[in-house]
Amino acid sequence: MIVRAPLKGDDYFCRQVNAAAEKVHGAFLEAIRSAITMHPANAMLGDGTITQADTFDPQNVQYIFQQLGNALQDWTFSGVLKSATEDMHRLYCTFTKEADKFYISVYFGIQFHVLPYYRVDRRVIDIQKELSKIESRATSVSSKMAAAADRVLATELEKRSYTNLGFEELFAKMFDDEKLIEELNKKTAAVESQFPQIGETSNKKTELLTELNDLLIKFYQTSPVLIDHNRLMQGEEGITNYFDIEVLKNKKNKRREAFLDTIKMPKEAADMLSGELGAVGETLCKIVR
Repeated sequence: MIVRAPLKGDDYFCRQVNAAAEKVHGAFLEAIRSAITMHPANAMLGDGTITQADTFDPQNVQYIFQQLGNALQDWTFSGVLKSATEDMHRLYCTFTKEADKFYISVYFGIQFHVLPYYRVDRRVIDIQKELSKIESRATSVSSKMAAAADRVLATELEKRSYTNLGFEELFAKMFDDEKLIEELNKKTAAVESQFPQIGETSNKKTELLTELNDLLIKFYQTSPVLIDHNRLMQGEEGITNYFDIEVLKNKKNKRREAFLDTIKMPKEAADMLSGELGAVGETLCKIVR
């Protein structure tokens, strides 16, 4: 079980680490708020209605994470990472460091929704109209082709005196007669070849859907509030920053232990850890300036 700040306890170690962590929370909130400031932008819905929605630019968040990565040179930086589950996305980075007998891991991230809209473009409406016409034509042609195929199949079955057979009997006959199936397939293929419009409309529909997809734009929405790890896992929008502290039991093989008896920790250890976290907060403050 990872020891995660804020730590539970009221001893000197907990107070020092929690106070330093709280300052980093505040500095991170201040740094990231400007990057996720929402601004209104016009967009189009599928029915052609023009609407206005709020969005921010995730590139601004990535820029801040990269700045922090460049500044914290004595920490190991994960790089800017991304993950997504359906419409919920996450941008984050982690920093790790061995400090004396401790292993510190710091997480910075935001969780946000990605909503698809169409670019405000008359072409969206035109494509929707073309797709509607194609759908109507395809339905009409498919009906004609199906009727023609039914007539051909009925004729072939009549030749073999299978017309009056029940479904199960007919199925059994076809199952046992490979030549019959082959002949019926040829007849059906011949009918389909008489309706090239089916393939043409299908190709045109694919082209239009591809063009329509190219007109999609993404809007990004989140909340400028700090959420803890549990709320992050539950899929809430917001900003996340937390710290994991472990004890290095063996520096050679990097074996770590999550148990911390904070009451027995020396004052020097508490001051050292709070100093490490404080330096991260100071770096964030410099980025904001």
